[in-house]
Parts: sequence; C-alpha cells; structure tokens
Amino acid sequence: MVTTVNNTTINSRLTIIFDSGINEVNSNDGPVSGTGNTESDVIIDSLNYNNLRSHTEVPTEIHALQWNATSNTGWLEYTDKITPNLDISELPSWATNVVIRCEAEDEYKTTLEAEQNSGDASRIAAAETTASTARVTYLSNKSITY
Repeated sequence: MVTTVNNTTINSRLTIIFDSGINEVNSNDGPVSGTGNTESDVIIDSLNYNNLRSHTEVPTEIHALQWNATSNTGWLEYTDKITPNLDISELPSWATNVVIRCEAEDEYKTTLEAEQNSGDASRIAAAETTASTARVTYLSNKSITY
C-alpha cells in the first residue's frame, strides 16, 4: 500500500516533527511560547525537508506525526509528555498542508537549479528571487500562505 497526498506518493513513511517546544538554542522559537518561528522537519520516505515553515498548519499541542504508508496507520505525539499518543487511521488535513509545503520546496529547488544553470547572467543573478516566487505561487495556488 501507499499513501498519496496531493501530488506526493508516500511509499513507506511520513514523519513530521514540529518545533513545538521552546528551542534551547533560541528560546524565542516555537508555538508553545506563542512567539518566534514555527517550523517542522519532515521525512517522506527517504527525503528530508528541514525547517519547513508550518506556522499555520500544525496544532501547537502536537510534537510529531508518524505515519506508516504500508498499513495506512500512524500516531500523533503530544508536546506535554503526559497525553498518550493518539493512534490514527487517516492523515489530518494539516498534515496534507505540510506535504504541500514539501512540494513547494521541491518547486523552489527545481526552479533555482534551472535558473542557475541557464547560462544567462541576468537569470542567474535573479535565481533566488525567481525560485522564491515559484514557491509562493505554488503555495498560493493551494490556498496556503508562505
């Protein structure tokens, strides 16, 4: 079995680890404190997406989502370390949005590489801006803000 989310096929696993606690390196980071950046590290099969913006997706009480695509089951882990993990048999909508953010990162990387390899000096100079625009456009088309 596989799980398909938007345009992404997950063959074995999806892991979303949310920066939901106070980060010891940067104490102004995480939704628990209500300030700073809120980011996720995401693993889709063997692909890693680190520090993805997820400030509008993941609920603040969630620390992680683990999903086994071969059984279409998983669980949610909570930030309070008291609430037991919650078994799930379908992905929450916020997880779909996080996967869409991964797709947008792929769009960014593909566009950046194409622009940098274009051989055109003006395109190379504007590569970062063009790639950022491609990412924002991808997300906007899915009704997600960057």
